[in-house]
Amino acid sequence: MEAMTILHFFLAIALGAVIGIEREYEFQKRKIKDFGGIRTFVLLASFGAFIGHISNVLVGFDIIITVGFISVIALIVAGYVIVSNKTGNTGITSEISALICFLLGIFVMKGYITFSVIVAIVTATVLAFKPQLHGFAKKIESEELYASLKFAIISLVVLPLLPNISYALTDLPILNDLINSFPKAAAILSEIAVFNPFKIWLMVVFITGISYVGYILIKNIGADKGIGLTGFLGGLVSSTAVTSSLSLESKRLKKIVKPFVAGVMIASSTMFLRVLFEVLVINKSLLKYLILPIGTMALAGFSSVLFIYLSEKKQKKVKKKVDFDSPFALIPAIKFGLFFAFVLFIAKFLQIILGNSGLYLAGLLSGLADVDAITISMASLSLAGDISAKAAVTTITIAVCSNTLVKGGIAYLFGGKEYGKWIISIFGIILAVGLSVLLFV
Repeated sequence: MEAMTILHFFLAIALGAVIGIEREYEFQKRKIKDFGGIRTFVLLASFGAFIGHISNVLVGFDIIITVGFISVIALIVAGYVIVSNKTGNTGITSEISALICFLLGIFVMKGYITFSVIVAIVTATVLAFKPQLHGFAKKIESEELYASLKFAIISLVVLPLLPNISYALTDLPILNDLINSFPKAAAILSEIAVFNPFKIWLMVVFITGISYVGYILIKNIGADKGIGLTGFLGGLVSSTAVTSSLSLESKRLKKIVKPFVAGVMIASSTMFLRVLFEVLVINKSLLKYLILPIGTMALAGFSSVLFIYLSEKKQKKVKKKVDFDSPFALIPAIKFGLFFAFVLFIAKFLQIILGNSGLYLAGLLSGLADVDAITISMASLSLAGDISAKAAVTTITIAVCSNTLVKGGIAYLFGGKEYGKWIISIFGIILAVGLSVLLFV
């Protein structure tokens, strides 16, 4: 028998034990008798591995998997009938878990290692978090359930159907004749192919997704912690999306201001760290120059979060219940998606009109919509020796400042009044600090 086969067999046993230990712990904690314990689950996983191995080594013996599956089903049904008659417990959680254990044994021996490990971990996690899941389900209202279904539709049904193709205004039949009547304008507009239905809708999905995840975290662990975690995780992907999402929420939930401000600052500060990480990966020699302006901006951002946290602790807590409406706000999210497309269009338009006469101008325009592209470009050009380190650092910093200004505008236009004032003030300090340090680099 090959060593890999033995290793897979013991892995199947280990996965069965993971689920079995959770079930055994639950039974002993609740002092109940249910279908099987740790030994039963380990044996079921072993049986599945045995069946899977036989089907591998004996040609034409795939039928044994069907026979084994039917046998396990019969065993589980018999066990369920006996236990339910004795205890009156009609739940089938343990029985389903037992069937999963058997199937995991087969999948491991068939070579689906990663899939099997993920399924085992997810299964054990779902079983272990029973109280939390049941508690969350009790808090869900019908409107929130419908919101979840709507989000599933726009993300899993609508998004895959949209073309991932970038269009220019001249590609639109309605505008084509009008634009072509102005040859010079048509020549310029034909080059601005920034209207990508898939990417714009993806932004809408991402914004509503952040809102939804943040809503779940807020409802379960509180506004401060929930929004903070949302800001950090979202900032790793798109701090602009986080800013727009929390801005929309701040206008909807006017009683919450500082937690939303902190969430935006965490997301923006995380974006600064993301820029530093990208430079570290591509051109680490540039990092020693860039870490001063960008690192200082990140420090200022996180310091503002600390200030907000301390000021919230000093204040007397207002014991008022905040009414959370449906987390799904599609119309405002679509508006921001269109706004995002507009910013892309303006940035590209100005680049074509003014040309690439200066790196700083390119950084300013690119930063209106994205900082990753200009960061990677400048780091690469500096590494190749095409531009100086100072020019690269200055361009990246300008792009980051430009992007920060855009987020400030989003907060002011789409967010609550007090929230917008906080964001503008803190962003102003961050920009002043970053640009001041840049002068000495």
